[in-house]
Amino acid sequence: MDIVRTRRAPGAATWIAPTFGLTAIGAGAWFAVPLLFHPAPAVPHVSRASIVVDVARDETLVRAVRATGTLVPDRVVVVATNAEGLVDRVAVRAGAHVDVGTIVAELRNPDLDAAVLDARAQCNAARAELASARESAKATRLDSDGASRSASAQAERAGEISTTYASLAREGLIGTLQYREAQSKATETRALAAIAARKIAVADAGERAKIAVAKAAVDRADAILAADLARVATLVVRAGSSGIVQSVSVDPGAHVAIGGELARIAGDRDLKAVLEVAEGDMRGVAPGMHVALETSGAGRLAGYVARIAPVAVNGSIAVDVTLDRIASGMRPSQNVDGTIELFRSHRALTIARPSGAADGSTIALFRIAHGGTSARRTAVHLGAGSLDRVEVRSGLARGDAVVVSDLSATVTATSTELRIDSL
Repeated sequence: MDIVRTRRAPGAATWIAPTFGLTAIGAGAWFAVPLLFHPAPAVPHVSRASIVVDVARDETLVRAVRATGTLVPDRVVVVATNAEGLVDRVAVRAGAHVDVGTIVAELRNPDLDAAVLDARAQCNAARAELASARESAKATRLDSDGASRSASAQAERAGEISTTYASLAREGLIGTLQYREAQSKATETRALAAIAARKIAVADAGERAKIAVAKAAVDRADAILAADLARVATLVVRAGSSGIVQSVSVDPGAHVAIGGELARIAGDRDLKAVLEVAEGDMRGVAPGMHVALETSGAGRLAGYVARIAPVAVNGSIAVDVTLDRIASGMRPSQNVDGTIELFRSHRALTIARPSGAADGSTIALFRIAHGGTSARRTAVHLGAGSLDRVEVRSGLARGDAVVVSDLSATVTATSTELRIDSL
């Protein structure tokens, strides 16, 4: 059987609920539609293996400039000839070590050989003249002695006759004339004997003068011979100092004039380092700064900046470094790696130098947080630094870990967070 249902009159409950539902749907649509057209930016993420993370720590920060260079001799001696000649033999080669007196080259000069032979002949002739003068002096002395003795004997005889005639004259046995003649003869012979004695001294002086002239000729000939022999000796050219032969300028058979260069010798006990510093790295480099050097054969060396070249050549400036010591194994032209210490800061808060970071700049770095799975952008003010580390003035504390590698391909200027995927 059919049941008759009565229709209820519509009340407030029948329309309030739908109204609130429609209102909620409209409000949601109001907020959802803008989000559909302007979605929130996604958080960038990187792999832990693709980034470089460093921890801020307290340490002694040394700022330095690195450069390569060579060991250069502070003194180079030119070996030159003192005589003209032809090169007969070259005894050394470039790179050889020589000591004082080591033969560098031998020359020959026929003119000097002939001059030596002539000088020897002149010496022999002068010595013969000297011997002749000495023999002549002996003969002259003998003649003078004979004449003096004869004159003395005649004077003695004339004196005896004069004495005898004086006795006879007193007894009247001879005339006065004979007596006076005997006295005159005795006086004359005594004068002649005195003159003969004086002639001996005069003859001796003359002969000594002749001997002196002959001896001077011998000395002159000896001097000429010695000079020629000394010139011949200079044909054997020797090193005047020890060191390493840098270059040899002649070959056998070459003609060299007086003063011609044969070789160059660099001293191996007075080396210095010359570093070629890039012109852009020269800021702050000054004389007196400490320099650490690395060599292949002599190990580590130390020195200080002694001189800076006034101009740059091919984009680099030469910096002379005086070494504190000379080590064994050091050679001219040996390559060295130098580190010039610009300053040293004790207990500075440092991090590895971020990519593209300049000294004194303020940069944005991502500091690691939440156990290493995320990082947040933070402003970090940098101070001065070295090639690989830089001082942190503000923005980080000791122990903070930051990303120091280049993130320009991953984050944007508005990115404030970074997600780090585990390995």
